[in-house]
Amino acid sequence: MNDWISFCGETSRPDVTRACLALDTSARLEFATSADGLRRAVFESAPGELGVIVGPAPDGVSDVNLAAALAHDGNARRVVLATAGVSGSLRSRAARAGVDLVVDFEELGEGPCAEAGRSAADGGPCTLPAAVPLPTSSSRSEGTAPEGSAAPVLVFCSGRGGVGKTSIVAAAAAQATLWGLRVVALDLDLSCGNLYSCFGLTGGFDLARHGVPGEGGTDATRGVCVGGAPSLRVLGPCERPETAELAMPHVGGLLERLSHECDLVLVDTSTTFTDAVAQAAQRSDRLVLVTDTRPGAAAALARMAGLAVRLGVARTRIARLENRTSPRSRMDFALGRAEVGLEAARAFRTFEGGAEVSDLLSSGDALDLAEAGSAFSDSVACVLAQLLAELGRLPPAEGAQQALEADAPGRHRGLLGRLREAR
Repeated sequence: MNDWISFCGETSRPDVTRACLALDTSARLEFATSADGLRRAVFESAPGELGVIVGPAPDGVSDVNLAAALAHDGNARRVVLATAGVSGSLRSRAARAGVDLVVDFEELGEGPCAEAGRSAADGGPCTLPAAVPLPTSSSRSEGTAPEGSAAPVLVFCSGRGGVGKTSIVAAAAAQATLWGLRVVALDLDLSCGNLYSCFGLTGGFDLARHGVPGEGGTDATRGVCVGGAPSLRVLGPCERPETAELAMPHVGGLLERLSHECDLVLVDTSTTFTDAVAQAAQRSDRLVLVTDTRPGAAAALARMAGLAVRLGVARTRIARLENRTSPRSRMDFALGRAEVGLEAARAFRTFEGGAEVSDLLSSGDALDLAEAGSAFSDSVACVLAQLLAELGRLPPAEGAQQALEADAPGRHRGLLGRLREAR
């Protein structure tokens, strides 16, 4: 993920190049000849393929408005505004528009990776050299987390049933276990969830017991270990549906504890947005909204995205995943339009796996599904690798690296690929 594209005035190109190298020392940078050309190139690229740097633009073009438009369009891996003499009001305006970073040329120093800039939140050093995080940026979602820090929490939601959330969570948990991670799969469909059945278990840990003196207490985070995979534990749902309300107040605290006891937390949720699901969404490092290709998908996705934003989930922490697609079909970018509320969301796809996937999961063989490989499990591995890489938590396992380097589901050549082929 080293491809970048920029638009700026001719005299600003050297400064923009320095800013790009400060963010990514192995960057490959191309310059668009117009603002419209920049937006078109980003739109035609695969989701997340290009990082964008908007520099001081020629007369008639507002650099901050252009950056805001690109953030609104979505599809870019990161939108950066680079200029000189950055003011606090400019940073605030960019933050409100969804721009990811602001770089001040005056703080770049002499070398391409010179250390400059300070955190807007606490005055500490920046995660990325010379880049000033905007006030709304989450420090947990940038850079490589230090050893001993909280594990990533990935929460999978949908606005309708039958989209395949449970299958995706089970496949992702199995894949992460094969990569050597200690994984907790948490089922927050507290009344009717059956995530445990994908691993051949007769039940998960009864979450209604969590936090009740004498009925689980400190053992609640241990969960139920999956046979043949001691590093994978399953928690939830509630043994009796009528006890679901007993578990809901404790979900936020449970997730916090789990994130310090394992390497990855994957959360399956109910179709409805209960208090438990809301707490998980707010605590998540990535909230993945799962949809499919059935009629009504856009409306359900819009409802979920709007609610997530109202709950305070930053748009940059939201991703959308289109499940059960065909490798021959193209991503439906209409689902990411502004009216849906996902203009800043990364977009992913997982492929239809056929009857074999359903048979293996229903018989409790999620681990065998991951080991055997299929269009479905391989695409889930690719999505998981990209999400963990974004969070700086991709494991060094060979399988994880291969999943990251594989072509992303639905990936197609963008402007940079076509330019290189033409040379």
